[in-house]
Amino acid sequence: MPTLTIQGTISFPLGSEASPPARPFSYTIVYTAKAVNDFVLAGPEVGVDLMPHIADAKAAYVEMLAGEVEISINGSEEPLPLSVDGGQWIYGNPQGGLTSLTATSDANARVRAYIFA
Repeated sequence: MPTLTIQGTISFPLGSEASPPARPFSYTIVYTAKAVNDFVLAGPEVGVDLMPHIADAKAAYVEMLAGEVEISINGSEEPLPLSVDGGQWIYGNPQGGLTSLTATSDANARVRAYIFA
């Protein structure tokens, strides 16, 4: 079965404040299904499904390509805002648990979603 590895280093340079040390991270899963899709939201749209054909994801990476959206995770009533000026969302859990991921926009937007189950 295919394997996905997400790895890198995360750091929080705080300028004149004391910064915590950089931390390497690595996350590996075996996946059985994947979806990589670009979603074009034309004007106001509500509840666009970002994980079609995937019922229980182990990993997800969502990036904004244009505009702004709010994403709802597992049906949450408190959406997270994402915008093209650096907006992204990352999820990882080898047990799965991501069962719903939707986007809502007030204007034109474009989102790319990588989903692994």
